[in-house]
Amino acid sequence: MTAFMSGANSNGGVGSGGWGVGDTGVLSPTSNSLLPTPSDRVLIRPLILIAAAIFIVVFAISRLELLYSHKFFDNTGRAQWIWQQNRLAQGDPAAFFATREFDLPPNRTFTRIKMLGDPEYTLYFNGVAVGGRHVGDDNEALDTYDVSKLARDKANRMVVAVRSANGVGGLIASIDLTAEFGNFIVTGGDWHIVRRWRDDLLVVDPPPHDLTKPQLLGQPPARRWNYLVQRDAKPFAPAQRVVMPRESFEFETALPEIAVIGGTAVTVSRKTHATAYDFGPTSGRARFTIRETGNAARTVTVRFANNRSELFTVEGAVEQVVFAAGERMITDEETRQFRYVTVYDSAASVDVVN
Repeated sequence: MTAFMSGANSNGGVGSGGWGVGDTGVLSPTSNSLLPTPSDRVLIRPLILIAAAIFIVVFAISRLELLYSHKFFDNTGRAQWIWQQNRLAQGDPAAFFATREFDLPPNRTFTRIKMLGDPEYTLYFNGVAVGGRHVGDDNEALDTYDVSKLARDKANRMVVAVRSANGVGGLIASIDLTAEFGNFIVTGGDWHIVRRWRDDLLVVDPPPHDLTKPQLLGQPPARRWNYLVQRDAKPFAPAQRVVMPRESFEFETALPEIAVIGGTAVTVSRKTHATAYDFGPTSGRARFTIRETGNAARTVTVRFANNRSELFTVEGAVEQVVFAAGERMITDEETRQFRYVTVYDSAASVDVVN
């Protein structure tokens, strides 16, 4: 063995190349082999700096994500965007009612509902129509309603009517009770979805077989909704009177539609019958009463105008009023100034609440 090790060392192999025999006779690395050379140090220093930079960047990103998610949590807590159970890409109109019953602690300072129903909603709380709006492109704000005077300790009931002409949308809501105690009630899987209107719906849920669970779309930020800034919402003004039209008249007209011809989408004019209601110059919320209720959500096309000539143009702004199954009457959420309301296909009658 001694002769073998001597031969190995004399050839500059094991002994001189970084390995040697220790006092115990065991082959082990020599001390010189463990020390970095000057060239090694030159290579290691940039690697250490790069690793440190990566660590700092990852740490900073994680902190930013934490802060970013925390500001969402402050506004809506664990609230989720919800919708009715359906395939959003089908394009069929949707109109339903999201309901929730709950108790509130008696030591609350206030009761404030923060919410958004996109693209259109009406909020009812304990049987009272509180507020609502057409959201449109203004979908980056939480509407805040103070319902302290309507709230009670037991058996509160919140109902939100949500409407979408193409079936796509979302609803989110949460309730604050003090400056420090927010998001006591939030939208989520414990809400009920009611697809058909009932005259007692603002008071009680229908039988269980008429209730469904909501489709959960996720917590903010989700889909097209980003960070929602809180703002005070304008509640509905108490109705003072109902204004009937001065006159109504029928006429033949047309509406622009998109049709696919030979694989190409083109705009065509669809002939239709229409009824115009003349209120004289007025301000208020139009109320539509459909002539025939159905078993599914359906739309009624309407146009608001101030000049008679606007009634007969094919082009121009029209709106879709979306009725839920079984729903006969809808009051527009928006207070407008107008003279005429045209209802296409003469599908509904109109009066004005102001």
